[in-house]
Amino acid sequence: MSFSYLGQAYTAEQFIAYVMQYDFGSVPPSFLVFHHTYSPDASWAPISQDRSSWWDRNESGMDENAIIAKRLRQLDAIMRYYRDVKGWQTGPHIFVDEKYIWLFTPMYEVGTHAGNGNSYRDDSGALHYSIGIEAIGYFERVGWPLSMQKLLAVVTQALKARLANFDIVYHDAPINTPRAHDHSISFHSDYNKPACPGAVITPQYAIPILAAPYRTPYMQYEIAAPCTVLCAPAPDAALATGPTDGQTQLIPGTLINVGSEENGWLHVAPNTTDKPGIGFICASYARRIT
Repeated sequence: MSFSYLGQAYTAEQFIAYVMQYDFGSVPPSFLVFHHTYSPDASWAPISQDRSSWWDRNESGMDENAIIAKRLRQLDAIMRYYRDVKGWQTGPHIFVDEKYIWLFTPMYEVGTHAGNGNSYRDDSGALHYSIGIEAIGYFERVGWPLSMQKLLAVVTQALKARLANFDIVYHDAPINTPRAHDHSISFHSDYNKPACPGAVITPQYAIPILAAPYRTPYMQYEIAAPCTVLCAPAPDAALATGPTDGQTQLIPGTLINVGSEENGWLHVAPNTTDKPGIGFICASYARRIT
């Protein structure tokens, strides 16, 4: 049986860039559903002190690449469970731990994660579907750790900025009425699983966290040579000064905010600190001021 699966770890900045250029197709998702994994649990949200089921078990001494590879094998096992045991062809779209945002089912597909909360059709027959987001851990007794809070806010706000069809609000509604949660935030407990995403993760707890501005300690750079802001790092840096086809061009002397520098690329931030980044330029085209 085939299963729509990506299996890739992104940092916050990588996810923002990914979403900003993502093609959701002709029928984009229009609401979010939040979950917890329950099992696997994790050191930051355990079911018990039995570490054998912890997502972050046995990682002492590993570097980041080894941790990603090890956790990806665990994510692969979740995919096989959905595919081979449950007989699904899709799953949730995103998993979030304390370090990374994990791509699971492509976001242009209707996922399988919340029963009637997966999708619905309105009175005219038009499809509406949700993005399923899994917070890794068991959140019955504890809340999301701070690093996870920031990543969940990034996921929510990047999707809101890209889709522009939902707000970070919650609406009380009878169980299993997905249309009441369209264009907003909902939880698995609004559909077919009362204990998910855990007793601590109430709307009163979650909404302020998801709506809190994602702030980066920006660095300031001055543009030294004409360049183009790209949606993602290009395989050939020369493309950064090629035809723009509507992309943003920067001229020498322009001051820019930069959220991060990685592998010779600068992630260009907007002039305010409450919006996602706008793209990448080759680091050789700018010099750092602060």
